[in-house]
Amino acid sequence: MAKKREGIVREKSLRDNPIAHIGYQPSDLSAVEVNGGGGAKELVPVTPELRRFLRRTIEKAALEIERESSLHPDIPGILIFRLRDIAVAKSHRPLTIAAEAEMTPVGHGAMDEMLVTATQVNLSKLDRVVATRNVKAVRANISAVERFEPWGLKRRFPLQWREMSKKELWQAVILSERRLKIRLFRYSSVEQRTHVLNKFRALLRENHIQYEEFSHSAGIPIFFVETNKKFTQERFLLLASFPAIRRIEPEPLVWPHASTRGTRQHVTFTALQPSADLPVVAVFDTGVDPLTAILNPWIVKRDTYILPPDTDYVHGTAVGSLLVDSAGLNLNHTLIPSSPCRVHDVCALEVPGSRIGDLIIRLREAVAKASDVKIWNLSLGANEVSDEEFTEFGRELDALSDAHGVLFVVAAGNYVDLPRRSWPVTNNTLSDRLSSPGDSVRAITVGAVAHLENASSLVKIGEPAPYSRRGPGPLFTPKPDLAHLGGNADHNLDATGVGLNVLSPGGAIATLCGTSFATPIISALAAHTWRQLEGGARKHRFTVTPNIVKALLVHSAEINSPERSATEKRYFGSGTPLDPLSVLYDSNSSFTMMFELDITESTKWRKSPFPIPPSLFKAGKLNCEVIITAAYAPVLDPNAGAEYVRVNVDVGFGLLEPDATGKIQFKGQVPAKGELGTTGHEQAQVEYGGKWSPIKIYRRSFPNGKSGTNWALQATLLKRALEPRLAKPVRVIIIVTLRALDNNPNIYEEGQRALAATNWIREPLPARTPITVRNP
Repeated sequence: MAKKREGIVREKSLRDNPIAHIGYQPSDLSAVEVNGGGGAKELVPVTPELRRFLRRTIEKAALEIERESSLHPDIPGILIFRLRDIAVAKSHRPLTIAAEAEMTPVGHGAMDEMLVTATQVNLSKLDRVVATRNVKAVRANISAVERFEPWGLKRRFPLQWREMSKKELWQAVILSERRLKIRLFRYSSVEQRTHVLNKFRALLRENHIQYEEFSHSAGIPIFFVETNKKFTQERFLLLASFPAIRRIEPEPLVWPHASTRGTRQHVTFTALQPSADLPVVAVFDTGVDPLTAILNPWIVKRDTYILPPDTDYVHGTAVGSLLVDSAGLNLNHTLIPSSPCRVHDVCALEVPGSRIGDLIIRLREAVAKASDVKIWNLSLGANEVSDEEFTEFGRELDALSDAHGVLFVVAAGNYVDLPRRSWPVTNNTLSDRLSSPGDSVRAITVGAVAHLENASSLVKIGEPAPYSRRGPGPLFTPKPDLAHLGGNADHNLDATGVGLNVLSPGGAIATLCGTSFATPIISALAAHTWRQLEGGARKHRFTVTPNIVKALLVHSAEINSPERSATEKRYFGSGTPLDPLSVLYDSNSSFTMMFELDITESTKWRKSPFPIPPSLFKAGKLNCEVIITAAYAPVLDPNAGAEYVRVNVDVGFGLLEPDATGKIQFKGQVPAKGELGTTGHEQAQVEYGGKWSPIKIYRRSFPNGKSGTNWALQATLLKRALEPRLAKPVRVIIIVTLRALDNNPNIYEEGQRALAATNWIREPLPARTPITVRNP
C-alpha cells in the first residue's frame, strides 16, 4: 500500500523484502590509472609586482614573528601561506618554496591556509626564493600564494575577538568568567613536540599560573588555565604570545538543549514492562529522575556523576521518556515510530551548564564502563561551529567512537535568539549555525521538524522547526544528517498545543520542543537497526559498525524524502527515516543493495555488470530513479584544522563503454558529469559536491531513459597533501536503490533474480526478524 508523505508517494517497506548485503571481494579491485598531467601550472602571471608584494607580506610577518621569538628564541613561529581561491587543491600547494626555505608543514588553518614553522633564517630564505627563483615549479608555487601572514597573538583567538586590542582581549577573558582553553601546535618532530610542551609548562609554572593538563587523543594535551585574581593582564599577554599556541579561548560551556516552555497535557504514559530483547540507549544528560516510578523498570543501569542541586532531572527525564514511549506519549502520531528502548542513564550534565573539560572526562569514563551499549544520545550542545576547524568536543566524539565502536546521536542545537526564524528562510544572517559537538563526523546530527501547527505557530507541518540550528559543519560538511519531530513553537517559543509530550520528574506530562527531543527518536531507530543486524544465522562474516547503522538511517531518510536543494538540506539533512522496517527492508517497487568494500589510494573498486530489474528498461533505456548513499570512516587528524578529514572517497554509477580507441571507459551518470560541484575548483567541489565529506548522497532520475546496458558501480580514494601511506584500507559502505518511477510492484522480485544470476557474495542484510512492538 502506498504511503503519501510530503507531497510524494512512496511504497511501503515490507518484511518479505530485506535489503541485500553484498560482501567484499578482492577481485573487484584494480590499479588506478595515473594521469601524468601537465606538471606545475602558473595560476596567475608571476610579475615583478607580484614578487614585490609577496616580499612585503613576508617582511611584515617577520616583524611579528621576531617580536615573539625574542622571548622564546628556541620556539619557531608559525607562518600562514594564504592561498588563492583557485589554488586550494592539493596539486597546487606551494610545497616546493616551503621546502626550499626549509619550513616544516604543521597542518592547516582555514581551507585556504597552509601553515609552516618559521624562524628568521627560514623567512630570509623564503624571501630570496620569492625574489629570485624562476624555475617552473617555483613560479607555479608563487602564483598559488595570495599573501603571507603570521600566526600571531590575535590569530590564536576566536574569530569574533580578532579585531580587539590587547586590553579588550584581556577584558573579554575576565568577563567570560571561565578558564582559558589552550591548544598547542603539533610539530612533526617528537623531540620538538616534547621541547615545546616542556617550555610551555615551564612558562606556566615560572609565572605562577594555575593550570590543569588534559590528555588528548591527538597526543598533544589541552591546557586549562584558571583566570583567577593572580592571572594579571601582564601574565595573560605573556602567555598568549607563546609562539606554539594554536588556539586560545574561554572554555566552552555545554548545556542541555531544551528551548521552550509549554503546558501540561492530559496524556497517559502507555509503555508496558520492557522486554529483555529491547535495545538499550545511553542517555548522557541531566539524569532520569529516580523518583519517577513509571520509568524505573526501563532503566537498566544508572551511572551518576552529579547530584542535586546541580541537576533537577528535568531534561534527562524528558529525553529518557521519549526513548521509552515517544509514540504513546504523542497519541501515536503517524510520523513517530513505535520503537521503545531501555535506558542506560548517565547523569553527568549540570543544569547551569558544564565545563567542556569536565564533561569530556565524564563521557570518556562513562563510555569505557558501558562497553555493551552502542548508541549514545547526546541532547546537548556548546558553542556554534565555525569554518576554520572542527570543535574540540566534536573531535572527542570521533575519537571515542573509534576507540569503543559506539555511535553518538547528537542534537543540532537550538537557536533561541531574536529575530525568530520562519520558513522559508528570509534572513540569511542569523547566528543559527549548528552547535558543537554536532560537527562530529562520526556522529549522527539531528535537526527538528514540526509535526503540528496552529494559528500562532511560526512554521507549518513538515517544515524545519523555528529553533532548529542549520548546517553545514566546518568545511561545508553536510549537517545535520537527519531531522525528526521536535515540536513547533510560536514567536515566544511556547510549544503549547504544537510541541512534543514528554515526562517531567514525578511523572507529570509537559509539552515542550527542541532538537533535544528529535534526537532520542533517531537514537531509538539507530538502536533497533543495530539490534536487527546483530547475531542471527549468517553464511558470511558480518560485523555491525556505527558507520553501517549511520549509512542505513541516512539512506532510509533520503529515499523517503523529496529531492531538496542544497540550502534546504542545511535544515533537513537527508530527511526523516520512517520506522525500523523502512531502514532495512525494501518496497515492492524498489531494489536496494548494500555493498561493503575496502579501498586504498592505489586501487579502484568496481562492480559490474550491475544487476538491474528488467522492468526498469523502457525501449532499451534505463528508466528509474537512482539513489546512492556512500559512507566511510576516514582517517582524521585533529591537528590539520579545516583539513581534519584526510581522505575522500568518490563514488559513481555509470556505463562502461568503449572510447575512440576501443578501450573501455567508465562514464559516470550518477552524479552526472559536470553537475554543480563535482568538477571545477576545489572550493566549489567542497561546498556543492560534498568533497571530503564522509557521507555522500547521489541522486538522479531518468524519466526520459538513458541508453546503455553495461552499468557499473565504482569507487576511488584520494588522500590529502602530505598524508602518509594508509596503514590499512578504508572500509566503505555504499547503498544503492533503484526505484521504479511508475510504482511497478515487480521491481524487488526482479532485482533479486538478477542478483542471483551474479557470482557476488550476498545474503539478506537483517539477521533478525524485526521486533514487533505494541501500538497502544
